[in-house]
Amino acid sequence: MSRALDEDVKRAIKQGDHEQVFCRIADALSQRLPELLEIEMLGRSHMVDGQTILLQDGSAIAVPKLRLVQAFLYARRILQKHVEGLRDETNEDGLVLRATAVMLLMDPEHLTAANTRKRLLQDTIKSGTDIESRLYDEQYLIDSLLTSRLHRHTKSPTLWSHRQWLMQRFQDHGLEIDATDTMKRVISVAAERHPRNYYAWLHARYLTKAVSETASQGENLPGMLDAAKKWAMAHHDDISGWAFLMFFLDRHPEYAGSVVSEATRLAASFHWRNESVWYFFRNIAARPWCDQGCREGVEATRLALLSGVEEKSDGARFLEQASSWIQTYRSAPV
Repeated sequence: MSRALDEDVKRAIKQGDHEQVFCRIADALSQRLPELLEIEMLGRSHMVDGQTILLQDGSAIAVPKLRLVQAFLYARRILQKHVEGLRDETNEDGLVLRATAVMLLMDPEHLTAANTRKRLLQDTIKSGTDIESRLYDEQYLIDSLLTSRLHRHTKSPTLWSHRQWLMQRFQDHGLEIDATDTMKRVISVAAERHPRNYYAWLHARYLTKAVSETASQGENLPGMLDAAKKWAMAHHDDISGWAFLMFFLDRHPEYAGSVVSEATRLAASFHWRNESVWYFFRNIAARPWCDQGCREGVEATRLALLSGVEEKSDGARFLEQASSWIQTYRSAPV
């Protein structure tokens, strides 16, 4: 399929004051509100008048795609001059930060924009001025992009990598990483917006390791687990949530008993026979740290669900496969 723009779109892009459009969208992205920004794009089916650049109601922002393209073209020129080292107003860090924010809204995989933000933030850190404020401002923008109704952003490897880099700077400067809040407000939302969100749950794994290695952050673990458990049980057919729980319990098996007990109870009550849930149960039951009580709970649930399932159905197959898996890979309790 051709990606060429039709003539009407080309003419529309050229119309209007691109600098004004850029400034308005950049201003919106520079806000710090009590809640994260919730941004969405307006397509041709939601036409606005020729003077409207964006719509905002509280933290909710809607940007017509045409306006974003215009702002992006202007922002790209600013960044290009900065990268080329041209000595004019584009060398002001604030303007370049505004430009890269607009560019990442348009294209979450724009590596030059993301890396430029890293370099400017590093310059701030080296100067030793206003470090904490800048770090939190950056976190707010990135978290807003990751959780907005922007399909590519919620699963963007560039944005998730940028957030991990940012969390490492938090650790370097002794700033607390609120992993529980991140699980609730960022990872869970991004995983909701984009099912099987590998990059969101990969970040959850990073946070688990980060807080586990810091004694003062250990109190985050129960909150992280509770948020992940609720998400997995509310989305029982999404394997990514169960896979993260498996990862978490492998590192902290002391929490396994309560998680397995609640999961088996819900599986029996709601007749969960899908592969994602039984991937979790079969792996739990095969772990060396799984005690006899957990294994008996899993097996009792499996037998109860097997008794009410149609023969040769997918549910029956998953339950039988779980039994074979456990018998093959089961380790003796430690």
